[in-house]
Amino acid sequence: MNLLAIFAHPDDESFSCGGTLARYADAGASVHLICATRGEEGEIVHPDIDPESDMATLRTAELEDACRALGIAPPIFLDYHDSGFPITVGEKNPKAFMNADLLAVERSLLEHIEALKPEVILTFDPHGSYGHVDHIVIHRAAIGAFWSAGSVMQPAPRRLFFTARSSEQIRAMQAVQSSTTLDHLEPELYGVSEDSFAAVIDIGDYVEHKLAALKAHRSQFGAGERFDAMRERAPQRFLRERFTLGGLRGAFPEAPVDDLFAGLG
Repeated sequence: MNLLAIFAHPDDESFSCGGTLARYADAGASVHLICATRGEEGEIVHPDIDPESDMATLRTAELEDACRALGIAPPIFLDYHDSGFPITVGEKNPKAFMNADLLAVERSLLEHIEALKPEVILTFDPHGSYGHVDHIVIHRAAIGAFWSAGSVMQPAPRRLFFTARSSEQIRAMQAVQSSTTLDHLEPELYGVSEDSFAAVIDIGDYVEHKLAALKAHRSQFGAGERFDAMRERAPQRFLRERFTLGGLRGAFPEAPVDDLFAGLG
């Protein structure tokens, strides 16, 4: 089993599907992560970290620590520049990922897909989880690479999944916490219906792996106690990770499956 996750910034992987990555790594799968940027525009919120630290170096190390916590291979960086949040940051930076040539990003991904030969690829949903422009760019490039892969390698990846949340999940999260990335989300736009999920993965045995990976990104999230409190407020958030189907080669079992590789033999 070869599994490839494709995201935009350090920490995207842990929030979106950290438990799933840990589960498959523990099962013996080859699990790799491609990260488009090094998160250069992040803001240091942990009081024990020097605010003058080089952000790219710091977040690179944090992502490496997170990958170790999940038990997956070291991250692969495309070395684009983080566009930041809100979008006005990237608009002022011609090197920002949001301004990258989309086909060039796709070609870069194709090179790695050909080398890693994943059967399954994971990336963001069409709304980029909460609308971050870099998330949407990597989503589009990953879709292009998934379909182009069939022309450059055989066998090509069989399945492309998007990380996703239901409208009900978003409402529940908004009810117990407030943040700049949650408060503006319209559940009906950024969430999906329950019958949209193609895979629901039980990560109950890998909650500690996911939490350890999240806590590795300490510059962005502060003290690890934040996640312990989040787990107490909304424990169901740490029990399952859900995915919609973004691309398919071959047949697919009746959805939702509890295994991303179900039916692949």
